[in-house]
Amino acid sequence: MFHVVGANHKENILPKFDVSTPEGHKLAWDDYWWKDHAFLRENFQNAHQISDKMWRTNQPSPQQLEVWRDKGIKTIVNLRGDTDSSFTVLEKEACEKLGLNLLFFKVESRGAPDPEIMRPMEAALKALEYPALLHCKSGADRAGFASVFYLYRIEGVPLNEARKQLALKYLHVSAGKTGILGHFWDEYAKAEASTGIEFWDWVDNVYDRTKLRAEFKPTPVGSWLVDRVLGRE
Repeated sequence: MFHVVGANHKENILPKFDVSTPEGHKLAWDDYWWKDHAFLRENFQNAHQISDKMWRTNQPSPQQLEVWRDKGIKTIVNLRGDTDSSFTVLEKEACEKLGLNLLFFKVESRGAPDPEIMRPMEAALKALEYPALLHCKSGADRAGFASVFYLYRIEGVPLNEARKQLALKYLHVSAGKTGILGHFWDEYAKAEASTGIEFWDWVDNVYDRTKLRAEFKPTPVGSWLVDRVLGRE
């Protein structure tokens, strides 16, 4: 099952890589291995179990997906969006072969969270087949945001506890531009503490993406680390 949520999705998009042929499969794999830095993730998945039903990791390879399937995972939640990139094509192929459900959401690592993504994501997380695994590229920022969202909105974990999923132990750098994801939760936490406002009421009637972007100020060192050293997507 492939379920796509995100403004970047286009129906009938022609894949850049035709994995139905040996040549196309090799091209996709070479692109994935080098340009998407899969070689760095071969022996480090940044994998963490966040609840009895959910894991978070960086981008899994087809071989790693098979291992996760054998561990009981039923659904993969891809936070990078549905694209014609090598990593997407290979992930789709692997999930289809392995009988894994695959959902796509286009979450930004440096942008103010989009309600048009969060609403369908909540609905999907309530309905999908568990156990599940969610991932972005590095498993640090978008995976961290989605982990907070999942724990708080789906499992009912207190926000101050769920918020810990955006932390350095997961390689999330809050001082960089990616820190806006945590700033989103911090702003809601302040509003909830002062007024008791419910999450979606705040999102619909108070939250201002433009204002949040303007308010959040990453440090020069944090931005350098995220953009230049780590090269986050």
